[in-house]
Amino acid sequence: MRGRQAFRLVAIVVLAGLVLGCASPPPQAPGSIAGGALRSSGEGAGTLAEYRSGPMPAVTQPAVTQPAVAQLVGQKLMVAMSGATPDSDLLGRIRRGEIGGVILFGSNITSASALRALTTKLQSAAAAGRQPPLLIATDQEGSSVKRVAWAPPGLSPLQVGSLGSTSTATAQGRATGFVLLCGGINNDLAPVADVPSSTISFMYQQGRTWSFDASLTARLSDAFASGLESGGDIPTMKHFPGIGLATRNTDTDVVTITASESSLAPGLLPYEKAISNHLPMIMLSNATYPAYDPDNAAGWSPAISVGLLRNTLGFSGVTITDSLSGTAAARGVSADSLALRAAQAGTDMIMLTGSEAATKSTYAALLVAAQDGRIPPATLKASYDRILALKASVSNPVPDTTAPVVRAPVSRLDAPATVGSTSTPVRTSWSATDSCGVSGYTLERKILGGAWATQSLPGTTAASTRQALRLGATQRYGVRAVDGAGNRSGWVYGPYLEPLVTQQSSASVKFGGRWRTAYSRGYSGGTTRYATAAGAWASYTFTGTSVGWVTELGPTRGSAKVYIDGIHTATVNLHSPAPIMRRIAYAFTWTHQGIHTIRIVALGTAGDPRVDVDAFVRLYRP
Repeated sequence: MRGRQAFRLVAIVVLAGLVLGCASPPPQAPGSIAGGALRSSGEGAGTLAEYRSGPMPAVTQPAVTQPAVAQLVGQKLMVAMSGATPDSDLLGRIRRGEIGGVILFGSNITSASALRALTTKLQSAAAAGRQPPLLIATDQEGSSVKRVAWAPPGLSPLQVGSLGSTSTATAQGRATGFVLLCGGINNDLAPVADVPSSTISFMYQQGRTWSFDASLTARLSDAFASGLESGGDIPTMKHFPGIGLATRNTDTDVVTITASESSLAPGLLPYEKAISNHLPMIMLSNATYPAYDPDNAAGWSPAISVGLLRNTLGFSGVTITDSLSGTAAARGVSADSLALRAAQAGTDMIMLTGSEAATKSTYAALLVAAQDGRIPPATLKASYDRILALKASVSNPVPDTTAPVVRAPVSRLDAPATVGSTSTPVRTSWSATDSCGVSGYTLERKILGGAWATQSLPGTTAASTRQALRLGATQRYGVRAVDGAGNRSGWVYGPYLEPLVTQQSSASVKFGGRWRTAYSRGYSGGTTRYATAAGAWASYTFTGTSVGWVTELGPTRGSAKVYIDGIHTATVNLHSPAPIMRRIAYAFTWTHQGIHTIRIVALGTAGDPRVDVDAFVRLYRP
């Protein structure tokens, strides 16, 4: 007891000295705080470049005034925000240095321009308060966890894992980092490094893991992390020491992984590899590992966050908890209490995804704990130094003012599809390219003589749509795009097009062999012609860019060969359990308009020989 009282007295004296040495934050330029006196502790200081390329020569800088306790505590917190625009209270907390990072979720991100404006406001608040730059983070793993809809990765970890390609993982990471940074996000809480033991792993079931093989997971996750850095973003490998064995979500359930140290060892391989390559940031899991520490989850376990990760594996970067808000609720305790335990354990940053009022409460609780010595001052300062060393590497958003390059809309007849009495389905596609990624499109269509009308799309980044276009009406599409930095292109227009239908009764449709006529209001134009003998044919010569064969599917229908301009292009099976009338069973499209011929040849399928020619539809450019 005497020893603890003596330590408490020393702590109070040291902290008092810190407060007296800096009653207000010293003048600081964002990105200029790591180094010099702040590196003198030797507690894992270093820039992001150093983490990946090794130690750099020591640089002598003028002494920096010691930070206030409020700053030491504030830099530890990464918090969530409400809505798509930061309120004045959050901005005030940032200016005062009570927050070190902000995590963004899908609900915070409405568009590329709004994201850029949001991150600019957040960083401007830090700069106005002469605080270090913020870590602005999100979870952009790919697959089921992808907060920025328009940003890479385009492949899921599982897809990259099936390829087993480190170059693909690196390229995916690089593209992800670059596009995120265009929007002002400088910290990706990825890659996942968890190694699932079986398909019952909740991480595997969510599609977030690379492979069941620990060595392959190590190579791919490290490659993705390297790619993120080359793209300008800070990677955060997670969830140390691994939750691949967990069958329940550690964000919402209390999870204990009872495996032995030898069984847990494969899960450490990705971290060992990444640490050897100077990984800058690691997220600690919310699970408990009795093999390492029977009493504390990794995020607030000194045995794991310091003993295993730093002392045994040699990690010198920044550690951060997984969100404490959900796991606190699951455990029936306050997030404040878990945050205090994490700070005492030496975890550098604490993530909180509760309400702004709740995260404000946690800051206040940690500040009191720091002031009365419950958080060791040396532990606080070591974390502060590591955080600021990391922030020295934060990149500014790409100064992009170039609009996307847009490819004009192109339309084609789609199959299978059903023709209406006055319309036909048409698939229209477009595309755009931009170094900051394409965050959205706006599509308009007009019928000749009418006004342009905005078309609804399946999603903001959708690059195609299928619509029922009026037969005989000349119409046109226009599209424009916005990139990940908020730059908007001008309108780019496709050609005029006219969907037309030609009934089988038209003189332009030729028949060979024996064909019969059938009547029904369900047929296009009220009639169809059909053949049952092998070799019977029908042909249609036309001018256009796309053509579709309209027929009937059903239980008595057989197969036919399709020839386009004399070349066999498909064999189509028209059998269906139930009748489907006016069906485009086959369609073909050309890049340029020309004169073409489509020919249908019945095969006389045994038992179900019937083949119908109801009509042909085409797209014509007037």
